[in-house]
Order: sequence, then structure tokens, then C-alpha cells
Amino acid sequence: MSFSLERIPDYIALAVALHGVALLICNLTPSPKDNEALGTLSVLAVKLYRAMEIIAGIVTPLAKR
Repeated sequence: MSFSLERIPDYIALAVALHGVALLICNLTPSPKDNEALGTLSVLAVKLYRAMEIIAGIVTPLAKR
């Protein structure tokens, strides 16, 4: 399996979907312990998404040249 720039949108969509599921579970569960655990996962997903945006910003100008 080779990494391809064509698959980046798929990975971004997956990250957004996982983040949405984590938020849904956090909002539906009354337990603070569950919310704390999934909240950490949500923060990790947001950081990963930001990293992808930064990488995309670096790659896109290079691809246009």
C-alpha cells in the first residue's frame, strides 16, 4: 500500500467522521468519565486535522508550481 496525495481527502473525511461520532457519544452519554475520555480523543482528532491543514497548505503551493 503506497501513500498517495489523491487519498488525502478520504483521510480528512474519515477524521471528520470519527470526530463527529466522538462528539455524538459525548453528548448522548450522561457519564462525566465517558465525556472526559472521548473529549481527549476529540482534542487529538482536532490536532490531527489542523496538522493535515498545515500539510495541505504546504503541499498545494508546491503542486501549483
